[in-house]
Amino acid sequence: MAEAENKLEQTNDNPVDDRGTDAAGGLELLRRLRDNGFESDDEKFAVALGRPVKEVSAWMEGAEPPDDDIIMKARGIAQERGIEIE
Repeated sequence: MAEAENKLEQTNDNPVDDRGTDAAGGLELLRRLRDNGFESDDEKFAVALGRPVKEVSAWMEGAEPPDDDIIMKARGIAQERGIEIE
């Protein structure tokens, strides 16, 4: 997993949202929401986000960076459910 995290660290120059969140920061937000709101279950999290499980798993493994749309959606879900992710 360290190798995958290194891939994300290399993409940190480009923010993934309008708040300046980088790929690694976005991934941390997603992990906190998944862990605290969806019992650390990629499948449950994928359903809530409306994204394929493979895509969610790729984010969690650090193989793919999250996009701005999913970060905004995650923040909205966290706010609706009262889950602190930031």
